[in-house]
Amino acid sequence: MSGKPQAEEKAWQGERGAFPAAALPGAALPDERDDAPESIVHLKLGAAPPSAPPPPPAPGAAEARVAESDARAAEIVQSLEAERARVFFQAAGIVAVLVVLALPILPGPLWLRGVTAATCAATAIVCASFYARSRTPARYTPRAALTSALLLSPLATGIIYYLGLYSASMTFLTVGIYFYGTSQSRKVAWGAYLTIAAIYFVGTLAIAIDLLPDLAVFSVSHVPKASRLYRVVMQQAIFGLIFYLARQSRRAMQVALERAKQSDLAAAQKEAQLLEARGELDRALRPTDGRMTGQVVGEFRIGDLLGRGGMGEVYVGTHVEAGDEVAIKILHPALLADSNNVDRFLREARATAAIPNEHAPKLLDVGSLPDGSPYLVLELLEGHDLAWHLRRSPALPLVQVVEMVEHTARALSAVREAGVVHRDLKPANLFLTDTLPRRWKVLDFGLSKLLGDASLTKEHAVGTPAYMSPEQIHGKNVDHLADLYALAAIAYRTVTGRPPFVGDEIPKVLMDVLTRMPESPSAFVKIPVEVELVLAIGLAKHKKNRFARVEDLASALRLASTGELDHETRAKGWALLKQHPWGSAVRVRMDD
Repeated sequence: MSGKPQAEEKAWQGERGAFPAAALPGAALPDERDDAPESIVHLKLGAAPPSAPPPPPAPGAAEARVAESDARAAEIVQSLEAERARVFFQAAGIVAVLVVLALPILPGPLWLRGVTAATCAATAIVCASFYARSRTPARYTPRAALTSALLLSPLATGIIYYLGLYSASMTFLTVGIYFYGTSQSRKVAWGAYLTIAAIYFVGTLAIAIDLLPDLAVFSVSHVPKASRLYRVVMQQAIFGLIFYLARQSRRAMQVALERAKQSDLAAAQKEAQLLEARGELDRALRPTDGRMTGQVVGEFRIGDLLGRGGMGEVYVGTHVEAGDEVAIKILHPALLADSNNVDRFLREARATAAIPNEHAPKLLDVGSLPDGSPYLVLELLEGHDLAWHLRRSPALPLVQVVEMVEHTARALSAVREAGVVHRDLKPANLFLTDTLPRRWKVLDFGLSKLLGDASLTKEHAVGTPAYMSPEQIHGKNVDHLADLYALAAIAYRTVTGRPPFVGDEIPKVLMDVLTRMPESPSAFVKIPVEVELVLAIGLAKHKKNRFARVEDLASALRLASTGELDHETRAKGWALLKQHPWGSAVRVRMDD
C-alpha cells in the first residue's frame, strides 16, 4: 500500500459506512433496479418473477432486536434532551420574572432598571418559545439548542450586570454551561460554553480594569483591582471545570447506552446460534442404533452409526482382512422408489471421484445392497466439521477464517475444474482434519451438479437456506458462482458468529436471501472495513457482481485482513454498498 498515491489512500480513510457520493470509476454494476446440517430445501417456484417489487419482508427476530436497540437508544437520547430543555427554559423564565418583580425595591439608576426589565422580558419570551418547541422532542434539534444558547447568553449576562457580575447571581451562567455542556451535539456544547465564557470574561475584565462602570446592586468598585482580576481568572477556571464535568457526564451516558446496545446485539447473536444449533440437537437426539450395524457389504463390516441425514445413513466400517476403518454411506431404502434419489446418490460418487484426494474424502468403493440400496465407501476422516467448531466458539479469529476460505477455495477450484458445482456448501460440509498437514476438506456432494448433466431438480431450489445464493433459490441453472456465494456466507458466519440470514421459518429465510442485504458485520464484531467490502462482493445478489473465481475471493480476503486490498476491489465493494447498504431491502433482476 505504501506505493499508492497519498490522495488515493486518504480517499479511503472515511468512517465506516461513509460511502462514495457517486459510483466509482471501473465499478459499474449490472442492472439491479428494482443449519440444520443434512437439510434439503425443495421450493417450487413460478415461471417468472412478479413485475412489481414484492414488499420487503419483516426483519427476523435477531435483526428486529438490533433495529429496535438503535431506535430505542436514539429515542431515549432525543427525549432526554427535550425533557432537560423544558426544565431549563422553565427555570430560566421563572428567574427572569422574579428579577422583574424585585426591580421596584432594588436600588440603581432608573434607566438601568428599565433596561434590565426589558432584558428580563426578552429572556422570558425566548425561554417560552423554546419551551414550547421542546414539548415536541423532534423539533428540539441541535440547531434550535445552539440558537437558544446564542440568544440567552448575552441576555443573561445583561441581567447579571445589573445584579453584579461578581455576585452569586452569576451562578445561573454556570448552570447554563452545565446544561448545554451535556448536550448530545458537540457543536452545541462547545458553542454555548465559548459564548457564555467569552461574554462574561469581557464584561468582568472591563469592570476589573475600570473600562466599564460597576453600577450593580452588589458592586465591587471598592474591591482592589488585583482581587477583581483574580476573580476574573478564577471564574473562567470554574467555567472550564463545569464544562469538563458536563462532557464527562455525557460520555458516561453514551457508554451506558452503548453497553445496552451491545447487550441486545449479543442476545441477537445468541438467538441466531440457538436456531442454528436446534437442527444439530434434533439430529443428535435421534436413535443411534443402525439398521445395518454388524452386516458385511463387499469387503467391509458395518459398525457404529455415525449419523443420519435426509438421504441416508453413515456408518463406521472396517475392512474384513486389513482392519482399516472407513466411512460407509448408504441410501435409505424409503428413497429407492424415486429413481432421482438413486441418481443423485450415485452422482455424489462420480463428483467425489473427480476431485483430488486432498480436497475431498477418497472414494474407495461403490456398490449395492441386496435390497438395491446403493452405498459408497469413503476414507474415514479424523477431525471435526466447521459446525462442530462453531458450536464451541461462535466465531473464529479472522486469521483462521482466512485460512479456511483459502483451503476451501482450493477445493472449490478443483471442483470447478472437474466440472462440478457443489450446491450445498455449509459449515457441516467443511471438515478440518486432525492429521498433518491439517487441511479443510469439502464433504457431501449429494446435491452436486456435473456441468452438462441434466438437472434432477428442475424448477426446484436445493440447498441449505442460509447459505443458498439467490439464483439457486430461483431454481436457475447454477454454476460455480453459487458455491462462491455460499463460501462468502460461511465466511460471514465464522467472522460475525451468526449466519447472514436467520429465522425459524424457511420461507422467511429464503425471502431475506432474495430481498435483503445482511446486517453489517461491524454490528457484531470489530473487523477491518476492507473485509466488509470483500464480503459484500462475495454476497452480491447478482452473480455478475461477485468475484469471477473463488480463488479471487480468497486472495482478496487475505489482502483485506492485512489492509492491502487493491483499489479496484475496494471501489467495487464501495459501489455495491452504496447501491445496496448493509441491512437494506433489495430488488434484483435474476435474468442473465
